Amino acid sequence: MNSKYKTAIYFFMVFLGGGLLLFREDIKGETQIVVTVIAVCVMMFGLYKVTSSQMSNQKKEYNDQEYFNREKYSQQEELEEE
Repeated sequence: MNSKYKTAIYFFMVFLGGGLLLFREDIKGETQIVVTVIAVCVMMFGLYKVTSSQMSNQKKEYNDQEYFNREKYSQQEELEEE
């Protein structure tokens, strides 16, 4: 999904699941269990997607610059060997 509203949709899923969990006491019988399971699944999926999208936006920091420039160094070594 290449929507620019992905994060908003996932936050909506979190709030929808939380809202269903808050108001599940009004439902009686076996339907309450089904609503609870669906609400927990929707909320957990939304939390997972929001967290993973936020973590993937972070820039990776390298411990040393040599690891970052590994390809450049390997090309220089090949030229020196010839």
